[in-house]
Amino acid sequence: MIDLILRNGVVFAEGVFQSKDVAIEGGKILPFGEAYGQAKREIDLEGKYVLPGFVDSHTHMLNLGLQLTRLDLSGCTSRQEAIDAVKSYVTSSKSQVIVGYGWDESVWGKGERYYLSKDELEFSSKPIVLYRRDGHMAVVNSAALKKLGLKSEDGVIKEEELHRLAPLVAPDPEETKTALSKAISFAISQGVTAVRDFVDVGTLRAYSEITSRMNVVKSIYADEYYEGFKSATNWGVKTFLDGSIGAMTAAHQGWAKSNLKMDLGKFVNFAQGFWSKGVSVAVHAIGELAVETAVEAFSNSRIVNSIEHFELVPEGVLDRVGNTFISSQPNFLQWALPGGLYESRLGKAWLTRNNSFRQYIDNGLNLAFGSDCMPLGPNYGIYYAISSPFANQRITLEEALTAYTEGSARLLRDPMTGKISPGYYANLVIFDEKYARDVNSLKDKKPLMTIIRGSIVYKSDVLDRRTASLAP
Repeated sequence: MIDLILRNGVVFAEGVFQSKDVAIEGGKILPFGEAYGQAKREIDLEGKYVLPGFVDSHTHMLNLGLQLTRLDLSGCTSRQEAIDAVKSYVTSSKSQVIVGYGWDESVWGKGERYYLSKDELEFSSKPIVLYRRDGHMAVVNSAALKKLGLKSEDGVIKEEELHRLAPLVAPDPEETKTALSKAISFAISQGVTAVRDFVDVGTLRAYSEITSRMNVVKSIYADEYYEGFKSATNWGVKTFLDGSIGAMTAAHQGWAKSNLKMDLGKFVNFAQGFWSKGVSVAVHAIGELAVETAVEAFSNSRIVNSIEHFELVPEGVLDRVGNTFISSQPNFLQWALPGGLYESRLGKAWLTRNNSFRQYIDNGLNLAFGSDCMPLGPNYGIYYAISSPFANQRITLEEALTAYTEGSARLLRDPMTGKISPGYYANLVIFDEKYARDVNSLKDKKPLMTIIRGSIVYKSDVLDRRTASLAP
């Protein structure tokens, strides 16, 4: 007997929205249009939307979980609000070290768009460590510097130096497992059914000790790679060619030359060392100097690799990308609007030339969408990709959904997910009947239900108030 039939839905299949029923048996989708017969359960969707489960190609699940369990500053809209949140947390928390995540000076008032500093955190004798939203820099107070034996006039710590904060901020194994479980639950509540997570050995070990309904494909940081890591369930290594635009550590012309962490020759040698083992390489490249280096190095590789972010792309580079996957974050367009962070950091010349998704698609590139957990929420990024004021960034809803489902599933080497198609796993997400009709509300749109391999793993409280027919 068929396990579940979803009746009268608007289904995103074969790249278009279609009115059809979806039948599920044994966790997989049955052929469309057949007389399905009796089912254990039927749900009348009444015109609601059925999408493939989202596949997030670039996540940091441990950091997301810690942000959910420690101090979250991502919602602070002013400098004072962020500082007040820290003060309140210092008072209420029993922790001897205060660790916060997600502050972003670029969204504060025009007169306060500069980094937090050590002097603003001297109200506490407890060590304070506050990570900027991009994770490429943090600000700490004097107590933290003293505890770590570091010196810094402004308390700003960037890039590789962040590793020196580990004695203060690293979670123990139990906190790690709790944070990962929270992050997984949150992702499922956003309609995400699979992710590629960048991990260290400790996080990898924690994953082996928890259960997850969501598929988590792990990519290990290159300096922690070990021979036993390579398996069918893991995805290669992760390394960096530069930093971020927000921290001004991207390899951008006119910025510090040291922002490019490896020149072409060194990076080719690095990558070939892993290719000789049959291991793919994912490389972080944001600035145009890093992007061009990554494309050039990968252009002759027989192994499929990925370039993470791929934001500032010089002329002529797209023609040389080949079979490399572009793993981009459409939510980064939140900083690319006129008057925003990218214009202030890069100037008007790059305002219309960053994150050129229209060009990537028109050039036939392998495009996978992810979030980088800033924030983790596919619709947030999709909104920006389909509503950008610039033609070379703006794509259609159907194209954005394909990049966030089928495109990312191909990157994760998960061949039976990412599509609503007969024989594929029934990884589905259901949204209300206004999903594709009201672009303005899409950014904050949350799922009504998430289904993984035919099982309902998340149901919104909204269902109990609005549509009893969907209740499990």
